[in-house]
Amino acid sequence: MIRTCFAITMLPIVALGLVLAAHNVEVAGVGVVGLSSDSLPPLGFVHRAMMDQRGAYFMLWTPEEERVVIEVQVATKGYVGLGFSPTGGMKGADVVLGWVDDKGFLHFQDRYAFALLTPSIDESQDYTLLGGYENDTHTVLRFSRPWRTCDTAHDFQLSGDTVRVIWSYDEQDPTTQDRIGMHSHRGTRSLYLREPKLAPLRSSQDVQHWDILSPSVNLPDDLRTLYWCKLYKIPNLRQKTHVIGYVPKIEETNLQHVHHMLLYECHLPNSNKHLEKFVAAKGAQCYDRNMPFSWSACNTPIVAWAVGSEGEMFPDHVGVPLGEEHGGATYFMLEIHYNNPNLRKGVVDSSGVRIMYTEKLRQYDAGILTLGHTVSPTHIIPPGQKWTTVALCTADCTDETLPTNGINVFQGFLHAHLLGSSISITQIRKGKELPNVFKDMSYDFNYQQARVLEEEMKVMPGDSLIVKCGYDSTKRKMPTFGGFSTEDEMCLAFLTYYPRVNLSGCYSRPDMALVFDTFGIQDLFDNDMNIFNDQSFSEEFINEEIENSSLTRMKDRVNKPVDIHLGNIYRYIIAKAPQRYFNTSFYEILHDKATWQDTRMISTLQEMIVYGQHEPSCENHGRIIIDRLPKKVKYPNFIPLQRDEQQCTLAEKDTEVYKIDTNVAVPSVPNKNTKIQENLGEQGNPTANPVKPTASIPWRPAKENEVEKDSLTQRGGVPSIFLSSYLLFTIVILHLIHEA
Repeated sequence: MIRTCFAITMLPIVALGLVLAAHNVEVAGVGVVGLSSDSLPPLGFVHRAMMDQRGAYFMLWTPEEERVVIEVQVATKGYVGLGFSPTGGMKGADVVLGWVDDKGFLHFQDRYAFALLTPSIDESQDYTLLGGYENDTHTVLRFSRPWRTCDTAHDFQLSGDTVRVIWSYDEQDPTTQDRIGMHSHRGTRSLYLREPKLAPLRSSQDVQHWDILSPSVNLPDDLRTLYWCKLYKIPNLRQKTHVIGYVPKIEETNLQHVHHMLLYECHLPNSNKHLEKFVAAKGAQCYDRNMPFSWSACNTPIVAWAVGSEGEMFPDHVGVPLGEEHGGATYFMLEIHYNNPNLRKGVVDSSGVRIMYTEKLRQYDAGILTLGHTVSPTHIIPPGQKWTTVALCTADCTDETLPTNGINVFQGFLHAHLLGSSISITQIRKGKELPNVFKDMSYDFNYQQARVLEEEMKVMPGDSLIVKCGYDSTKRKMPTFGGFSTEDEMCLAFLTYYPRVNLSGCYSRPDMALVFDTFGIQDLFDNDMNIFNDQSFSEEFINEEIENSSLTRMKDRVNKPVDIHLGNIYRYIIAKAPQRYFNTSFYEILHDKATWQDTRMISTLQEMIVYGQHEPSCENHGRIIIDRLPKKVKYPNFIPLQRDEQQCTLAEKDTEVYKIDTNVAVPSVPNKNTKIQENLGEQGNPTANPVKPTASIPWRPAKENEVEKDSLTQRGGVPSIFLSSYLLFTIVILHLIHEA
């Protein structure tokens, strides 16, 4: 049995008369009630996401110029809810509820939530009902909503930022229009609603795959965070090939432990001599004293995966070359960040990535450029603050490294850790700010998917790029430093572009001499700022005896992982003046609660970190730093972009059925003959080639992701860049040895 409503539009109450008669619908309170029919026209959707872990709730949507069209398919014969929330909870959420009652009427209401109570009916009904029905197993609702409504009091204004989508359903219909029973299932999921269609995963005779899997890594039961690195060599290739995408290969039992993976190209002379011997080894903990120094040359990522992503496929005109002789790399380093917050025993993992490659070459060689704050303890976030960090990619760097016609960025990956609340990239050309194409003012650590651009971003020689990260440390009592752990922080952006150039990374950090001055430190013992300097990698630094010793320890598996915190370097920075800090380490000063009670100092530190002097770093492949560029730079002066005031959009007000564009792939739509179907082919023809879902499916914990539970916040790690200062690295290791 099926109960279906034709697509109709929400109208102002005063204008409903003729429409009610024509469509046999009635209004009960505020909202729409429609009499059932027996059809719902097929509609192609750009994105599809499974909202729960049971596969009971699916959301499909298509972003349009002024509005988003949404369909929910839920395995229930009760009511269904969907909403947009500022935090992922009920409070302040903009919600729609719908159901088909026992008489065959479809009910649809726009509501808002003041607190954890039943959402109230909104006087301004800003959603347009396009149709819906109920069959023997599912309830389906299709509707649209403007990105920016004119109801600023009760509606959540949608944008290209990460959106916390909340969902709910119950097995029973409400008893009345106004009395909604407590839902039996609920949850939240972060999504990008305005992204264009992602490139589909490809499977054909032209496409081959290379599985890069970790070698049964044993997670320690006394460390919450472990970074594991291992070297790999490309398959035997007959000719030049292009990497065209990847998918994660995460072991089902370890979904809660695998939180990021990076696959780095390794670039150094005589790579076969230095790296081949490590390919058969199990690997080592990243960034500790047991990691061979030669692996420092692995600094250019071609894969950046984190929780929330199902992988990426590149557009048809680009691919990343494999093999040194073809402008790519022959050796790669896989970095996996494992998290074991509950210190589970006996966890063994063999997760990794599947690289898709083809001999059918694309038009352009692609690469990934990393921007942001150098991953080091120079990245300081005070406790109890709403904080901002900036990192500069200077005009000098792009002018030195980019070709005359520039590079074309087609997607990007923005990244911070748990404190991250916003990330954006500002592009400056000839003293003027250009339109912003990478911005997320509602960053969610739990949802890290590449941002795909509808129009490619051109970066020209002489352009400046500013990566700005916002943080919320109001719940922390002590400072947070840049580093690898979940509790540490990062501010990074990975831009995938073409044509490929030698530039690998463009970073900066605050001038540490000015940082010390801001804290009132006038002099230091052994006043040597070189410990914070980036050191260029060189083959001459490789000590074969030490490298072979590292290999032996890997084979014998005698190395015990240790806890690494880069902030420990400040234990060795000892103040000499003024007298009140004499013989006191900067670590002690930073961890003294009295330090953070000086609001004037905090304000000065914030202004200095954003607008003060920075120390830039411009790196080629193989961690080769371009030394001839300026060592000190300031925040660039530029004319800000004049932004047009956003106009609100009213919901559909005409009496016609919504104009549906079916010139796209038809997704799964329940009907009277089936339950939930997979995507159909063009125009809903089941005999056509099926279209794979293009939206990503997130992590799947053992329990349902109830909104109010802590399990919603993934306590895991994220992509990181290898620490750029070898001297800093050495000091941290000395401390670890001392602690051991």
